[in-house]
Amino acid sequence: MNLNVVNSRIFILLFILLVGLYKGYSQNGIPKVKVTVSPIIDTTSESNKKIIKTLELFLNTKDNSLTENLYWLPSDFNKFKYPYFDLYQIEKSKYGGDFYKPTLMEIISTEVKNEKIVKVAFIGHRNETNENMLKAIYNMIAVIHEDKVFFSKYTNVIDNKWNEVVEGTIKYKISPLKNINTDEVERQRLEVLNICKFFNSQPIEITYYSCVNPQELFNVKGFDYNSTMYMSTSGGYAEYGKFIYSANNSEYYTHEVVHIYTHEIFPNINVFFDEGIATYFGGSGNQSYKWHRQRFLEYINENPTANFDECIDIYKKIYIKDETPIPYITAALICERILRLYGKEKLFEIFRSTNDTWEILNSLNIDHNNLNEIILEEINLPLHEYK
Repeated sequence: MNLNVVNSRIFILLFILLVGLYKGYSQNGIPKVKVTVSPIIDTTSESNKKIIKTLELFLNTKDNSLTENLYWLPSDFNKFKYPYFDLYQIEKSKYGGDFYKPTLMEIISTEVKNEKIVKVAFIGHRNETNENMLKAIYNMIAVIHEDKVFFSKYTNVIDNKWNEVVEGTIKYKISPLKNINTDEVERQRLEVLNICKFFNSQPIEITYYSCVNPQELFNVKGFDYNSTMYMSTSGGYAEYGKFIYSANNSEYYTHEVVHIYTHEIFPNINVFFDEGIATYFGGSGNQSYKWHRQRFLEYINENPTANFDECIDIYKKIYIKDETPIPYITAALICERILRLYGKEKLFEIFRSTNDTWEILNSLNIDHNNLNEIILEEINLPLHEYK
């Protein structure tokens, strides 16, 4: 189906739902999740009745556990580990824990007889401003088996349609909107060998979804709409179950590959050091760590009074020219310093630690008083290459 037709169809459905179904909605209702059903859905159909009932049961139980649910296809837990992680507490907002309410927008037939696409919107309403707010439109697969319905991750549909190429222990799923870049595949293969050598690890089997942009990445994961899918032109992440979702139109993404290895070998790794070592190996975005390091050095020289204390919070959105994430580079510099002064066994010891970031830094004689000095000292040294 033409993408513009799909978008127009979604817009019309949302208009019906936002204007009609949510007008005057009160936030003082019962906490139990109740699904609103679009008027375009045939609620007299027996299969639709089962889907609607099961959807309510699932949404009321999904936050109890991410590893099991009576209404989700059991095989998905083996494949994805946390198959509905994207829906965990999706109703939550600053206006309340159940602010975003689910509306079943469509039940769509597929090429498979007993499978339907179930499209759910999560919409909130503020009585104070009479404002409707859309958080997400999410697709799931309803698998109808005899008299039961099980939901399944929409990504399974993509698996059957995208081109698959296996190189070493990486299984690439290639978007139909692009051709595979064999040079990048080979570059990634060699980088995996370096990663394995560094971590003293056997190669890990990884599934790599190669998308052309963030919009396609979110579509692969089941989203027709998510508030973050239009915020950047590249990016991606590693996900539980040894999956990489790349929005870089590229088969090379060492930063996220490193995350797969660190999460497998050091399951309790502190996020600051996790992002640090991933940046040290794979840079950020489309640029290498060496490139970002030089950009950071130039920034420091231009801003001699800059204070890097807040950059220890890895979640801070602090960038140089919207491209170099200062917290990530700060973390990489500290990982580089540990390697240079103490060696990788000390770094691995830190990766195993359950202490918080400042406790670990204090054990390395880094504190609020000398952090700037440490960063300045390290970045003015030649890059310490990993071995």
